Amino acid sequence: MNDGYVSELEMGKCGEYYAIFKLAKQGFVCFPSDQGLPYDIVVEANGNLLKGQVRSTLKMRDYGKSKSVYRFGMRTGKGNGRATPMNWSDFYAFVVIEEEKIAFMTTTELASSKNPGALIQTMEFRSASGIYPGRIYSNGTQRMLDYSRNIESYEDFNRVASLIGDKKCRIKNTA
Repeated sequence: MNDGYVSELEMGKCGEYYAIFKLAKQGFVCFPSDQGLPYDIVVEANGNLLKGQVRSTLKMRDYGKSKSVYRFGMRTGKGNGRATPMNWSDFYAFVVIEEEKIAFMTTTELASSKNPGALIQTMEFRSASGIYPGRIYSNGTQRMLDYSRNIESYEDFNRVASLIGDKKCRIKNTA
């Protein structure tokens, strides 16, 4: 399926429209934003307009010691050289294109502990349906990995809307 995508930009657009589709299925009014803005989609929730950034990946991969993960880069700028400021958007949507999975998280949940006011560099998820073998002990028992975030646990946008509430919404919808 990788051959079907012309560029990363096209894959990103696919992710944006998939996020809008999933939000509309959950009953939210949403639409894409204009080019050049630090957010990709806008969602109406509880009378407020929330700005969202969409990150897309094609499929699950191995990255060094991280095996079988969906990895999303969170940095911005030319060559992904800058940390993303927290105030650019209210939430993030993480889309896995090939498996049609999505996760929504607030920017507060993605805050960097080492770089105040910025977001973490990467976000990794696993699937709840996967089996991830861990260390094998000398007695033959095997530890199973269960400490990672499962992408399926974050697919409901109502969780994000309730976490954000009225305290962080900067745009009031008066329509």
